[in-house]
Amino acid sequence: MNPFEVLQVIPDTSLDEVREAYHRLAKLWHPDKFDASEKQTAELKFKEIAEAYATIKNGTDQNVFTSESPTSSLQVSDDSNISPLKKTPANWLSEAKMAMANKQYDTAISMSQYCFNYPQIAEESRLLYATIVEASGGDVKTQTRAYEEVVRINPSNKKAVLELVDLYLAINMPARAAGMRAKAKTLGAVIESGQASSTEESAGILGKIAGFFGMKRG
Repeated sequence: MNPFEVLQVIPDTSLDEVREAYHRLAKLWHPDKFDASEKQTAELKFKEIAEAYATIKNGTDQNVFTSESPTSSLQVSDDSNISPLKKTPANWLSEAKMAMANKQYDTAISMSQYCFNYPQIAEESRLLYATIVEASGGDVKTQTRAYEEVVRINPSNKKAVLELVDLYLAINMPARAAGMRAKAKTLGAVIESGQASSTEESAGILGKIAGFFGMKRG
């Protein structure tokens, strides 16, 4: 796989342009946009796009790409013996965590998304993605959907449940917040004092404003 060809860019394209190409193609091939008969093909293409972006991004950081040598996309830095094309899901997840720690959020998101369809790390990669969205200042609704997916995979994930308590309030959904609060109690999760009352008052004016304007959760 030549990552430049996958993203339909030339080797000396700027990283900003590579990022734009990645987002455009990822949106085009997102599996949720396809029906059952085409979903598997879309998933493979989506993974390929995510891998290509991560490979180029990493290579740019490590200065291993040159316009004279487009095939250098298959190289890796000296401190790694694993080819990007032979990495396991655990390798990708580990690198996603590292990218997040370094605040390389686009790379972290693409790598975590790459791991979504691997059952052995599905929960962890989804939780990581949700955390990255929050850390990068993603909007409240995106954060909510991300943590909802974690709970779908594992209804007993305490972190996701507690996060949803506050997120549902932020988008003015106090009934759902109350449901998550009750669920948190059954899981033995520690709920902060005053967190997520089940009444309309608990949502408050600020929650309604946040939901209306799509304010980001800090």
